Amino acid sequence: MTLNLLIIDTETTGIDSTVDSVIEIGAILYSVNCKTTLSQLSFLLHATDNAAEHINRIPPVALTHIPNALQERSLDLLGNMAANASYVVAHNAAFDAQWFDDKHLPIIRGNNHQPLKWLCSMADMTWPKQTRPGESLINLALYHGIGVSSAHRALTDCQLLAELFSRLSSNELADLIAQSLRPKAVFKAEVSYDDRHLAKEAGFRWNPDSKTWTRKMAIEDAAQLPFQTTSIQLLH
Repeated sequence: MTLNLLIIDTETTGIDSTVDSVIEIGAILYSVNCKTTLSQLSFLLHATDNAAEHINRIPPVALTHIPNALQERSLDLLGNMAANASYVVAHNAAFDAQWFDDKHLPIIRGNNHQPLKWLCSMADMTWPKQTRPGESLINLALYHGIGVSSAHRALTDCQLLAELFSRLSSNELADLIAQSLRPKAVFKAEVSYDDRHLAKEAGFRWNPDSKTWTRKMAIEDAAQLPFQTTSIQLLH
């Protein structure tokens, strides 16, 4: 069976999707069967400002010089790449996926016109050489022997992820994809203040509003943790 992954990364003007916008998209159509890139794409999107220039190094003036026809063709090509993919993959997919809706960008759909399922290479996959849950993309690349010359541009991050996939054996890559498709939920760590380090080491993050340690993870993995958890939200 042909299996292609659409690797996606975005650069944005901020982290609040209610007021910020996407200003760059990087995408790679990656063949799992051949373990290689089939097509790659990177383009800027119209915007009037870029408050995150100090992070992504995209000059705001460039965002006002993009021909309308070119932007539309780039989005069309992204749609064509998605139509040939089985899943979308992103490192911290929860962040990237939120920008692909009716308010921001067209929902990424497969060849059956249904939205593609997003897989997270950070939260859903346990890499062979990672040292802890939620490892950064740069750390994963370095641990797997991949040099990093630059970061924080969309296509560069997609290329790092594609190279990580290519460094794995076919069985390891198949296992990662299978891992990411398991049923998941958001769990709350039932730990005392003195044992909070256990939650942190297991990849849970502190939520100051609810004053809880939470993490999205496979349901079957939660039972293997060295502390009790409570499922607070089932995920589809």
